[in-house]
Amino acid sequence: MNQDQVKNKLIKLAEVPDFSVIFSGKKSTKVDGLYKPETREIVIHNHNMTGDHDLMYTAIHEFAHHVHCSTSGIPVSGRCHTSQFWAVFHDLLKRAEKRKYIQIRLRLMMNLLILQKKSGKTI
Repeated sequence: MNQDQVKNKLIKLAEVPDFSVIFSGKKSTKVDGLYKPETREIVIHNHNMTGDHDLMYTAIHEFAHHVHCSTSGIPVSGRCHTSQFWAVFHDLLKRAEKRKYIQIRLRLMMNLLILQKKSGKTI
């Protein structure tokens, strides 16, 4: 999936001001993506991704920041992951699952497997 395909899917999830989707072409050990509110850019470190599902999940997370910043009636604080943000993100995930962009259950299973591997314990 390329940048344009990701953006075309995201714009079907919510009506918001225009934004850009940029693949960094890099791998990051810190984050899978980030949102730059000043320039309305969603940057995705696409070399972190193992497939389209990871890519879309990350894109939706960063898009949630854009939706939150664009639709909030008050300035969004420096603390990015507020309860309002999580509500927007979860709503977008539900919409994306209905459109078959992602499978939430699959992502949850993948997260559990990662936690299991890191902890060395069976979950």
